[in-house]
Amino acid sequence: MGYEATRQYFKRPDLQTAIDEFEENIEAASPWQLLVGYHQYRRQLENMEGLLASQERIPPLEHLVDAHAGQPATLVLVIGESTNRQRQSLYGYPRPTTPNLDKMRSELQVFDNVVTPRPYTIEALEQVLTFADQEHPDLYLTTPSLISLMKQAGYKTYWITNQQTITKRNTMLTTFSKQADEQFYLNNNRDQNLTSKYDGDVFEPFAQLLAEDAPRKFVIVHLLGTHMRYHYRYPEEFNRFTDRTGVPANVTDDQLPTYNSYDNAVLYNDYVVSSLIERLRATDPNGFLLYLSDHGEAVFDAANPDILGRNEEAPTGPMYTVPFIVWSSPRWQAQQAWDFSASLHRPYSSSHFIHTWADLAGLRFDEFDPSKSLVNAEFKARPLLIGNPQHPKSLIDFSLIKPKKPKELVQQKRETEDRTL
Repeated sequence: MGYEATRQYFKRPDLQTAIDEFEENIEAASPWQLLVGYHQYRRQLENMEGLLASQERIPPLEHLVDAHAGQPATLVLVIGESTNRQRQSLYGYPRPTTPNLDKMRSELQVFDNVVTPRPYTIEALEQVLTFADQEHPDLYLTTPSLISLMKQAGYKTYWITNQQTITKRNTMLTTFSKQADEQFYLNNNRDQNLTSKYDGDVFEPFAQLLAEDAPRKFVIVHLLGTHMRYHYRYPEEFNRFTDRTGVPANVTDDQLPTYNSYDNAVLYNDYVVSSLIERLRATDPNGFLLYLSDHGEAVFDAANPDILGRNEEAPTGPMYTVPFIVWSSPRWQAQQAWDFSASLHRPYSSSHFIHTWADLAGLRFDEFDPSKSLVNAEFKARPLLIGNPQHPKSLIDFSLIKPKKPKELVQQKRETEDRTL
C-alpha cells in the first residue's frame, strides 16, 4: 500500500478509526492476517478484562432468599439465535418444523406473546441477562448479571456456546460467559456466516457437566440456532423442506431456496432443543429448562414478503417474536405451583427476563420486581418497547407495528451479521 493511500487513512477523524479501517482492508492479505488478528485479539481481550473488572466491583443483590436453598438443583437456560416463533409448528405454523417439541407439548409451558426488545444478539442479551431494559439500557454495566445472581444463590455456573467468542462485536457476550465458573467455547470460525457449525456439538459438554458432582448447577447453552446463512445450520439429513408444500404464495422462485433452508434450520433447532430437554430429563433432575431466542428473523414472511434479515430502522413482527418455553421436572413441580395457564398469553418483553427467571428459580431479593415477572400474580402489562434505547424518541410499542411492503428489498447481508452478535 503506497504513501498516498496510507495518508488517506490518517485523514480519519481520530487515530483509532484510521487504524481500524486500515486493519480491515489489509487483513485479507495473507502476510498480514496473523499480525492483524493478534492485534485485534489483544485489544478485545483488554476491553473484556476491563469489563470483567468492573463487574467484580458491583455489589451483590440485597437480602437474597432462595426457596430451594440447600436442595440439589439443575437449572438450564437455552438461548436460541434468530428464531422466529411464527415459523415453528409448536406455535401454529402449518409446516411440521418442530415435530419433537410438538410431541412433548403436554410437558411444556408454551408462552406465545413474548417479544425481544432489539433484533440483535448483543443488544438483546445486554437486557435479557441483566437488569437493563429499554428505559434503563446501561444498567448492564452497573448491576449484577443473571450469572452473578445464580452464583450468589449458591449455584455452580456453566456457559456452553456454539457462537463466536472474542471478536470486535462479541466482547460483551464473552464478558458474560467469563463470569461463569466454567466455559465451553465450541466455535472458533472467523466467519460463522459462511461456515457449517452444527449445534449438536453442545451435547457432549452438556452431558459432561450434567455428570459433574456439583449439587446445584446453573447452565447457559448459547446456540447458533437459525442464524443466517441458514443452509449452514443443519446437516443434510435435515434438508426436508425442498418444495412449495406449505409455502405462502407470496414466496417467489428466487426466494424459495432461502425460505426452505430457514425452515430446515428451524427443524434442526427443534432436534437440538428437544434433545437437551431429553438429556436433562434422563438425569431425573430437580429443576427446569427454559428456551427462548435472542431475537427473531424476517424470511420473506407473508405480511412482509420482500424482507430478509433484521433492520431496527424498519421493524417487522418476525424480527421480534420469539419462542419462550419451559420444561420442568416432576420433582421441581411438586415443590411449587407450576401451572402457568393464566400467564401463557401475556404480552411480555424479554428485557425483563431476569425477574421471570428469578421467580421460576424461587429467588427473592430487594431488586426483584414481581410486576416484571411473566409468571407472577402481580404481573403488570407494559408497552413492549422496541428500538434503540440510546435514542429514546425512536422507541415504539411493538403492538403499533403494521404489516407493510417496502419499496425495495431490505436484505441485511453483512449488515445483519455485523449486528447479529
